[in-house]
Amino acid sequence: MCGRFYIEIEESELREIAEEVEKTLSAYPEQITLKMNGEIFPTNTVPVQTGSNRYQPMKWGFTGFDSRPVINARSETVFQKPMFRESMGTRRCLIPAGGYYEWQKDGGQKIKHRFFVPGQSLYLAGCYRKEQGDNLPRFVILTRQAINGVAAIHDRMPVIVPKERRERWFHEVSVDFDYEMGGLVFESVG
Repeated sequence: MCGRFYIEIEESELREIAEEVEKTLSAYPEQITLKMNGEIFPTNTVPVQTGSNRYQPMKWGFTGFDSRPVINARSETVFQKPMFRESMGTRRCLIPAGGYYEWQKDGGQKIKHRFFVPGQSLYLAGCYRKEQGDNLPRFVILTRQAINGVAAIHDRMPVIVPKERRERWFHEVSVDFDYEMGGLVFESVG
């Protein structure tokens, strides 16, 4: 599960993406608050990659059947579920991030952990759609079974697309969601 991620604007790659998306905001009829730094919550609007060097602002979470946001999609069933099938076939995206958070249950307490690759941005796999009445598209983050080391904290994690696979992610017919993620570390943050 991925219920929060974060952006560190100090990373030059993420700063350049944020600046590029910020230039497009005047094209929207309403005022858009683009969250470009810090902890990202569901329903926040962030920069999202939709193709080779194409970025746009998007809101995190599809509107669910009960009007609550659906923020994640299980990679194992994403092509079968009606809510995600079309988006996965035609509207894939990557969500640039500094890392993501997971919570570990320890008795009655929850311990927050931050997962990241030192010195690198992560690109979380997702898909998006345009919803009726919204000017901005909405995205969900794909999740997968956790890799060793992460599984001790949480049984799910976001699908992280490595740099060498990012261009192919947008148009691959056969998708491998079990990318190797070298260098992923975590630390307790509270």
